[in-house]
Amino acid sequence: MEFANVIRGRRSCRAYRPDQITDEQLNALLEAAALAPVGMGRNDRELLRVVQNPTILTALNADFAASIGNVAACPTYNAPTVIFVLGRRDDPEMMLGANAACMVENMSLAATDLGLGSVYLMGICRELKDSAQAATLLKIPADYRLVSAVAVGYPAQEIEAREPDLERYKTTFIK
Repeated sequence: MEFANVIRGRRSCRAYRPDQITDEQLNALLEAAALAPVGMGRNDRELLRVVQNPTILTALNADFAASIGNVAACPTYNAPTVIFVLGRRDDPEMMLGANAACMVENMSLAATDLGLGSVYLMGICRELKDSAQAATLLKIPADYRLVSAVAVGYPAQEIEAREPDLERYKTTFIK
C-alpha cells in the first residue's frame, strides 16, 4: 500500500473478528516496533509482551474492569492479539511515553498496511501498571512496568480511510 494511503487508512478499530493474525503478520508488526525511533536509539530499554491467549486476555480485561468498578469494561476490545510495551521504571515518564508511542504508531501503521485493524490502548496500561496479577500474567520484571499497548486483529467491519483536516489543528506558519 502507498504510504499516504496507509496513513489515511489508519483508524482506531474497536471491533474484531475472532480469527488470529498470522505469524508473518505478527513478525511484521514486531519488526515495525523494532524500527521505531526511541530515545538515544536505546531499544534495549523497552520490552514487548505479545498476548494471543484468550484466557490471559480475559483475565487482564477482568482485572481492569474490577479496578475501575465496571464489570462490562473490555479495554482490549476482544482483539485476538494485544502487544504490550513495557518500560523501565527508572526511565523518565516522558521518555517512556514517547518511546512507547513511537513503537505503537509504527505497529499501527504496519497493521493498516497488512489489512489489519488496530487501536492504541492506554487505559488498561495506566490502570494495571501496578497490578500484581498483570505483572504475573505478562511476566513483567520488577524493574519494568506497563506503558502502552496495541490491540490488533481483523476488523469486524471495513475501516474507511479519512482525509486530513488541516484546519482542525489551527496551524500557524511562522516565517
